[in-house]
Amino acid sequence: MGQPLRKAEPETQSYSDRIRELVESDMVGGARLLLAEALEKGDHDEDLSGWESVLTETKGRPNPDVECDFDRTPEFRWITEHSEAYRGQWVALVGSELLAHSASLQDVFSSLERNKPKRRPMLHYID
Repeated sequence: MGQPLRKAEPETQSYSDRIRELVESDMVGGARLLLAEALEKGDHDEDLSGWESVLTETKGRPNPDVECDFDRTPEFRWITEHSEAYRGQWVALVGSELLAHSASLQDVFSSLERNKPKRRPMLHYID
């Protein structure tokens, strides 16, 4: 099976598109490898800084201002109750509160950057 993580053909798919596909398929490790390849090759045609900040593994102590260990039952309940209205979109939830939604994961990240929640939001793609 060749090298499935590499960018297909230069004209057919961008690194960002392929990285997004890998993230959406829960292949975060592969997305990190592909991002490293893109950065190593110096592919400056694309803005990969958003993916770089999202996919960078954290080191050291977690942020003490962000609660990390909590029950996600309200988020799952919200998804069950509202998924039909948000099909084909990424949603960011804290409890039963919808913080952001968009077909673009990058748009959701941008919204969360502007309005940083106190608790780590749950991100979910509703297909």
